[in-house]
Amino acid sequence: MKNILIAFCVLATFSTTLFAQSNKIVERGFACNIRDGYTINDVVGVMKGFDWSDDTAPGVVIVREPIAVSGSFQQDWDFVVNLYYPSYADMVEKRTAFRSRSGGTEGWQLRDVATCGDRIRISNVWLSLENDGDPIPEIAPSMHLNCQLNGLSLSDAISNAGNIRNFLGLDVRQAVVVSRMFGGPTIPQNSQVDYRAIFNSSDGFAEAVDRVTDNIQVPNPDNPQTCNVGSFWVDHLVFQGNN
Repeated sequence: MKNILIAFCVLATFSTTLFAQSNKIVERGFACNIRDGYTINDVVGVMKGFDWSDDTAPGVVIVREPIAVSGSFQQDWDFVVNLYYPSYADMVEKRTAFRSRSGGTEGWQLRDVATCGDRIRISNVWLSLENDGDPIPEIAPSMHLNCQLNGLSLSDAISNAGNIRNFLGLDVRQAVVVSRMFGGPTIPQNSQVDYRAIFNSSDGFAEAVDRVTDNIQVPNPDNPQTCNVGSFWVDHLVFQGNN
């Protein structure tokens, strides 16, 4: 894992036409626990059955299942729901429409299979490396790394992350840099980022980890970043818009 951290530090789930206008999108996320008697597959299945109408739906919805996550997340939560919008204007429009709809519901709801926290995090997501427009996989492994910038500019972090495929291989579907904008524990603005590498397949992820651990990278002395131990997630596609 140390070599993986070095690879990320040397560098410093959503390439659809919806996000083609800009390399920055908006992520809205919250954490949940699965109710007794249900599994992550039940959660994904229930959410796929929602009425994702054009008036209220985000562009993409991902359920992230933690496999080996640093920190205390797995002691408190079972999964994260991330909703992606092409802009803040679109998010505000869709959330306003969602909150204005009538209270009646039909069929299964997320609350039937899970209990979710009420603390929302909203982040900027920069697409440093995009795929060639292939459909988002139904299930995809991803690697996350939280780093303190320690004076490195956000723009440099975003720019350098585009080289991640040189370290982790061609199966990297997407490399993104995430900077929290609202919510969550208090931190100085633009003081830390999450680097995420999303893979096309489990085999590609495993080969990338083997490749990095077998080829030790020399730390860049000019890079001031300090990073925590990485995290391994599995991303489940719930919804992807057509436009």
